[in-house]
Amino acid sequence: MTNYADALINMAGSQMGYAEVNGSSKFGEWFGQNVVKKPGYKDAAWCDMFVSWAAHQTGQAQDVGQFSYTPQHAQWFKDQGAWGTTPVPGAIVFFDWGHSKNISAIDHVGLVKKVINDHTVQTIEGNISNAVVTKTRTDSAIVGYGYPEKIREKDQAREKAATVKLAAKKTAAETTQSMTAQKANPDDFHGMMTGAPEPVAAGTLLLPVALGLAAAKKSGALKSGAWKKLLPSWVACGKR
Repeated sequence: MTNYADALINMAGSQMGYAEVNGSSKFGEWFGQNVVKKPGYKDAAWCDMFVSWAAHQTGQAQDVGQFSYTPQHAQWFKDQGAWGTTPVPGAIVFFDWGHSKNISAIDHVGLVKKVINDHTVQTIEGNISNAVVTKTRTDSAIVGYGYPEKIREKDQAREKAATVKLAAKKTAAETTQSMTAQKANPDDFHGMMTGAPEPVAAGTLLLPVALGLAAAKKSGALKSGAWKKLLPSWVACGKR
C-alpha cells in the first residue's frame, strides 16, 4: 500500500459513523459549494461525493477525480487506462446491484480498505443506510475498480516529459544565441573562445636584436663569435 492509498483510507475511515441529517449530508453540501458551485447537492445521493471529499482532503482530487455520478466516474478511470478488475487497497470500487458488470448500470461506489482475497474486499462506503460504514463485499456485485495510482503515474510521466522538453528547448535557444553572436562578430568571438593573443610579426621581434648588433659593430665591441650571445635563445636553438 502506498502512502497515498493509506492517507485516503484513513481520511475516509475518520468519518465512520457519520449520518446525514434530515436527508442532507455535509459531503453533498461541500460538493455543491466547492466543486460544481451549484445548489441542490446537499440533498442528493452522496456516495460518490464522499469519495470526492476524501480525495480532496488528502490532496488527491486530480488522481481520484471529483464526481457525483458514479457511471461517469467509472468511465473517467477507464478512459485514462486506470480501470480493471483486480482489487488493491486504495482503489475506488464500483457496484451494480443488478450484477450486470456494465459501467452504465453502476449504482454505488466506495473505497477498498483491505483485500481479503481476489474475490472479496473490505470497503469504506458512504450513503449506506444514510451513513458512512465499512462493508465486506464479494465480486458478484462489483463492476470494476478505478486506480488512482495509475492516474498519478501517468501525470508524473507527462510532467517529466514536459520538463525534459523544456530543458531541450532552452539548450537549443542558448546554442542558437551563441551561433548568432559568432556570426555577428567572428573575430571577437574567436578571441573570447581561445583567449589567444594577437599574432606578432617575426620582424618586430628581431628588430631590437638587429639594432643591438649594429650598435656593437659600430663601437668595436663586437668580436668574432660574440654576436651569437646577443641572439635570444628561441633564435639560437634552431641553429644547434
